[in-house]
Amino acid sequence: MRQAKVRYNLLKKTNGIVLMLAVFLLTASVNAQQRDPRIGEWREDRTANSVGLYNVFEDLGNGMIRVHIAHNLSSQNRLYLDYRCDGNFYPIRNYQGVATDFSESCTIVDANTVTIKGERKKDAGFTGPKLDQYWFDGEGTGTISSDGNHYRTVMQQKDGDGKVIRTSERTYTRNAERCFSSDEQKFRECQQRTSRPRN
Repeated sequence: MRQAKVRYNLLKKTNGIVLMLAVFLLTASVNAQQRDPRIGEWREDRTANSVGLYNVFEDLGNGMIRVHIAHNLSSQNRLYLDYRCDGNFYPIRNYQGVATDFSESCTIVDANTVTIKGERKKDAGFTGPKLDQYWFDGEGTGTISSDGNHYRTVMQQKDGDGKVIRTSERTYTRNAERCFSSDEQKFRECQQRTSRPRN
């Protein structure tokens, strides 16, 4: 009787360990699938129409990402977005951390693709900072190249009938040197040193 009880307790503990391991592996698998493929530093390819943005996708942990938008501009012109790629909208904030009138969402499709949506706040009583017309309501995709070094976004704005009235396409190249730094001078030197000449 005592041996049977010991075997039962041992079996119970073993089942508990197996269950905990299964949950851990499932969680790890889900987290791995949900990693934003854009993590890293991206320099907008220089063309006649580009403005040469330098964007940084910083992993804050626990699925939260901070994208530093136009980090190569002066500090007062920089924007950032704290988000999870879960399909929910998150506000873009100015350099002081104040939410602007524009929000974005993203959803991970696979290891190289995300869907992106942008939405401007329609509340006439909104008194916070407002972004210019470069930012428009729309949706599109962000695609990472198979080698992980190039990023292309295509955003489309549609009218009430679903007709495309505006398209924005931008391409970026990953900066493997990782210039992003809290030291402004260090960042500037690295960013300028690794910049390519305009085509």
